[in-house]
Amino acid sequence: MRRCAHTEGLAPAPALAILSRSDTAERSRVRWKALPPSLDANGRRFVSTLRQLKDHSGLTLKALQAKTYFSASSWARYLNGTAFPPAAAVEALARIADADVAPLLALRDAAEKTWNAAEEGTSAVGHLPERKQNGPGTDGPRIRVVALSLAVGTILFSAVLSVALVLDTHSPASGSAGGSGSGVGRYDCRYTRRGDLLFSGNSTTSSRRVMLNSTGPDAAEVQCLLLRHKLSPGDVDGYYGPRTRTQVERLQGQGHIPVDGVVGEETWRLLRHVQ
Repeated sequence: MRRCAHTEGLAPAPALAILSRSDTAERSRVRWKALPPSLDANGRRFVSTLRQLKDHSGLTLKALQAKTYFSASSWARYLNGTAFPPAAAVEALARIADADVAPLLALRDAAEKTWNAAEEGTSAVGHLPERKQNGPGTDGPRIRVVALSLAVGTILFSAVLSVALVLDTHSPASGSAGGSGSGVGRYDCRYTRRGDLLFSGNSTTSSRRVMLNSTGPDAAEVQCLLLRHKLSPGDVDGYYGPRTRTQVERLQGQGHIPVDGVVGEETWRLLRHVQ
């Protein structure tokens, strides 16, 4: 049989390539940005493979967010090569695209060895244009402005401190209520839903970091949401102590995200998605 000339020079598909894409997948393909020049060959191969799997899945970034514990903005950073994806994200994408996760994790391990060094180099270079833009001879005026600001700030601070001391001597002692300066006290859990997200009435954040010894409404929000996950953080007192951290680590393990005891963007998504 006679072969078409234009098919003879095609290279074989890579090991992780997908056999065929549906019409939905074709429609979901995007014009990808160029990868950062700081990435080496391993990093480029890894991110390019992630892009292949995303295209094959037929999902938008918003749809990936709905199917995983990672936000659309996080997926955008992973797929543009500006942030190194955690293993849990890689496994989730492989599962969605029905791909073998083992070779994908091997690519991730190879890329990780040089990824951090590349990010540090990019960060250091990124500060150079800002210094150059200031130009020579501009440090003097800036120093004078800073010195003046410090002097005015010192005077204002002294005045405020004096007033605070006078008021303190005339005010009765107060307990550690939920609204106190320390942020530690008694908090209520009043649960409401907004779409598929759950809130307990103390904080609406989905990104602020809460960690060991944090206090205040954000910490109380974490404790209330842990209760809805049938975990036991102790009293809802707005204090992120060792017991609360232990329960957060349990939740992170159940959600297959990095177990570090720190409530960040990914952990907030776990907390607020309660069945």
